[in-house]
Parts: sequence; C-alpha cells; structure tokens
Amino acid sequence: YDILAQAEGGLMSVTGWPGGAPTRVGCSIGDISAGLFNAVGILAALHQRNLTGEGQKVDVAMLDCQVAILENALARYQVDGVSPEPLGNRHPTISPFQAYQARDNWMVIAIGNDALWQKFCEAAGRNDLAGDGRFTTNQDRTRNLDALNEILEPLMQQRTVGEWSGIFTGAGIPHSRINNIEQVLQNRQVQARAMIATVDDPVAGTVRVAGNPIKMSSMEDSTVRPPVPELGEDTDHVLESIGYSPEQIATLRAEGVV
Repeated sequence: YDILAQAEGGLMSVTGWPGGAPTRVGCSIGDISAGLFNAVGILAALHQRNLTGEGQKVDVAMLDCQVAILENALARYQVDGVSPEPLGNRHPTISPFQAYQARDNWMVIAIGNDALWQKFCEAAGRNDLAGDGRFTTNQDRTRNLDALNEILEPLMQQRTVGEWSGIFTGAGIPHSRINNIEQVLQNRQVQARAMIATVDDPVAGTVRVAGNPIKMSSMEDSTVRPPVPELGEDTDHVLESIGYSPEQIATLRAEGVV
C-alpha cells in the first residue's frame, strides 16, 4: 500500500507537472524509505543496548517516513504559507537544474552555483548569457527561469547527448543522460560497482537483480547470488531452530498448520 503513504504524506502533491494530476513516484518510495528508516532505528537501538544493556521498541510508520523526506517542501510552505505544487523536473530554488531534450534524447544538467553558470555559458558557446542581468545569480535565474528556458531549450537541441556530454565533461559541468532500464543494466559504472547480480533460480532460470549498494572493505561483494527459497522450503529448519521436534513438525504439517 505504498501509494497510500505517498498520498497521505503529501509526496504525490509535489510530484508531477504543473497543472497535472497528483503523481506517484516511479518506485515504491513509501515502502523503501520505511525499511531504510527501520534499519537505522534497529542499529541505533542495538548500539544503545551495547552501551546500557537495555533494549527498546523501534516504532517506524510509513506515513512518518514520507513526512521526513518531504525535504524543502516543508520549508517552502513555512516561508509564504502556500502549499508547494509540482514543478516537473526542475528544482524549486536552483536553476538551471532540470532535464532538457537534446537532439537525440533527454539529459539533465545541474548548475548548482554561479561559478558553474559561468562555465556552462562558456562551454555552450553562449558567453552573452553570462552577462545577461536576468541570469547573473542563481536567484535571478530561478526568478526568470521561463525566459531562460526559452533560450536553453532550443540551444540544447542543437547537439546530441553524446556531444553535450563530451563538452560538459571537459568543462566540469554536472550532467547526465537519462538512462532507461536497459541502459542502466549496461552501464559500465553500475557493472563496475557490482550493482547487477545474477541468480540461477530452478523455476525462473537465470535472472538479473540489483546488487548491494553498501560496500564494505572487509566483506566480499559478489555478483552471484543463491536462489530465493521456495515457499515453505525452510519451514522445518526454522521450527527446529526454535525447539520443535521432528514429530511436532510432522503433526503441524498433518493438521495443515504449516
């Protein structure tokens, strides 16, 4: 029920395009964030137990987690009392910091400060924009973003993503192509970081799954994983580990309990 948490927690109200319908985030961020916060809470409780010898209950709610990740939406509301609305791909306070369509595909640029803006103008062959008073500071660019995009959108379409990437890399401009899932699987950095693992499953065959994003210096980061246990495969082992005898397990199975 991830979508309920996204809706109740306000996340859907700030996601999507201006004037469009409230939009669910493209992954189950309600489920995922709750799991991550729960893991942090468990680790904190274990650390306190090691220090004091006392345990405690860890209480993590999906709604709470959505509120916790609203980020600057809460601060923006405090400023003027107006609920933030969807902004599409742009950033509310940094410009240009969004997706643009190049000649062949889409990409993003992230001009996070005024020094990067100067570099961007030079790299894009538009030094005149660096001296345009409407765009001098980040505050200026954000205030006049519509006018800026009227210039940048046709400019970005003059070259391919690959061409822009070469230019921006050389100039130190933060940017990225927008990959689809196939491109993510083929991405050399993703592969180098062992983020695609292979599972040989007796039912599904060979499948690729996401790897472990937490890299630890004393632990092997394997790209081969064992198959997921089938439903009930480890029932006997689990019951034996908590004290059930084989006879008791057989009785439970005969009665349809397990």
